[in-house]
Amino acid sequence: MGRVAGKVVMITGAGSGAGKADALLLAKEGAKIIATDVNFEAAKATAAAIGEAAIALPLNITVEDEWVKAFAEAKAKFGYVDTLVNNAGILIQASIEYMTFEDWQKTLNTNVTGYYLGCKHGVLNMKEKGGNIVNMGSVTSHLGSPNYFAYAAAKSAVVSLTRSVNAHAKTGGYAIRCNALCPDGILTPMVLAQMGLPPDADLEMIKQSPMGHRFCYPEDVANLVLFLVSDESRFISGADIAIDNGNFRFSEF
Repeated sequence: MGRVAGKVVMITGAGSGAGKADALLLAKEGAKIIATDVNFEAAKATAAAIGEAAIALPLNITVEDEWVKAFAEAKAKFGYVDTLVNNAGILIQASIEYMTFEDWQKTLNTNVTGYYLGCKHGVLNMKEKGGNIVNMGSVTSHLGSPNYFAYAAAKSAVVSLTRSVNAHAKTGGYAIRCNALCPDGILTPMVLAQMGLPPDADLEMIKQSPMGHRFCYPEDVANLVLFLVSDESRFISGADIAIDNGNFRFSEF
């Protein structure tokens, strides 16, 4: 028996990066996976790598009707969906002086509104029997960022959203846990693009390079997600857990 055997987990942004790593590890540990992504072909590739224990669904997390449809299709396939991993997001580099209003709105629409919709429909679908929501925050939730201004603001909102979902579940008498994890610099296609590297860059070569130690790997995130999804973390809720090699506590960072 795996650590999450019997769990049915919907993951956003499961087509690449941390979301894909989450899907593969959770499936290995016994979960059924609903791999969702705005890039449906990428989601299908992740589901295919898992096999019969997974399905792929297209999902633009900023569109509420797509959340309703995704939960309906997931329940039709696997029954009760007891876990949601809100992982999808976008990253646009700009300081407050140069951030355009359009990019500000785009960042918050995806990274905040998309998570609000996920949490809303997660709660609506889990409140009868209980469940678990894991939200992707960021080290910038604690530090702020001069060069990723909107992203930092959005991820700070995700941490507050997580606490409020937890408070709502507790006051409503729902057996729903909600936690956030706050990683730093995950080596994903999104981060590679900010480095001017192609999405198919050789990750193993980067890991072995002098800069390799500076990154959090998708597998590092997946290991923490596995713990938060499992019953091993049954008494943890409303928390935001750093996975950043201590960087937000390092005064010169």
